[in-house]
Amino acid sequence: MATFLYVGEMMTMRRSSEVNGQGLVPGGVSPASGLSRWSASVPRSEAWWATLGLMVPLLGLVAGQAVLVLRRYGASPAQDSVNVTVAPSGRALTSATVVELAAFGDSAMAGVGVDDTDESLPVQLAQRVADSAGRPVHVVGYARSGARTLDVLTEQVPRVRRVPDVSVLVVGTNDVTEVTPPAAFARSLGALLEELVSLGAPVVMSSLPEFRAMKLMPHPLMEAVLGYGAVVGAMQRHAAAGRPLVRLVDVRGAVGSEFLNEGQMSADAFHPSAVGYGRIADALVPAVLSVLGTAQTSREDQ
Repeated sequence: MATFLYVGEMMTMRRSSEVNGQGLVPGGVSPASGLSRWSASVPRSEAWWATLGLMVPLLGLVAGQAVLVLRRYGASPAQDSVNVTVAPSGRALTSATVVELAAFGDSAMAGVGVDDTDESLPVQLAQRVADSAGRPVHVVGYARSGARTLDVLTEQVPRVRRVPDVSVLVVGTNDVTEVTPPAAFARSLGALLEELVSLGAPVVMSSLPEFRAMKLMPHPLMEAVLGYGAVVGAMQRHAAAGRPLVRLVDVRGAVGSEFLNEGQMSADAFHPSAVGYGRIADALVPAVLSVLGTAQTSREDQ
């Protein structure tokens, strides 16, 4: 993939700068070494070309692995679009007013990895909100497998026809695996959060998942994903911190370690299982209830 080669090029440029800074230019050799500039440059030059010779095939391997992973999981079949109303289970209604929940994002929000819509993340989250709030919840899912942040902005948000009380967003994994350039990602994420807020409701955004749980992702691709995932995650935190109506939930920090054990991942070892989606919903529901309560209090004070 060209984007992985872009990362490699930046690494190459950095290495070149470091080597030049250590004596491959006139005046760079310490007089105390007693060696001429030419004799000092020879072994360093050979070391540089040896490093480059190792780096190029490594980057090629990572790019090839990324292509195979994207072909296998990038457009995985998902459940039918979610559009259901769930009622509180085992308790009386405290209010008949329906909570409108809009779900946006990638395959994790689209239900890839489970066989029943009721096991998908949007429905499990809606059920937990209904049970805790004592109110029915109408959840509409706009998510699509393989979606990047830009795709949510351009393809999912325009489909909204009913004003939500809260929007929930799970996205970023495909930006990591496809290495969306940082500047482009920052622009897309900022624009997406602004569009979601403009719908008239607070936004709850999930952090990136625990990539180490995707055990079929080969090495060294895994290391590349973990490295760039840290960059994307930092940009998500920065974007959320500057927007009062956006709440970022550290799902990885809350339940990510559980996904390293059996039972949390589906048979494809790439997407969560029904149990795993339930744990993600558990991590998200406090923030959803909090922003719903804050929004309701604000309306009552007006």
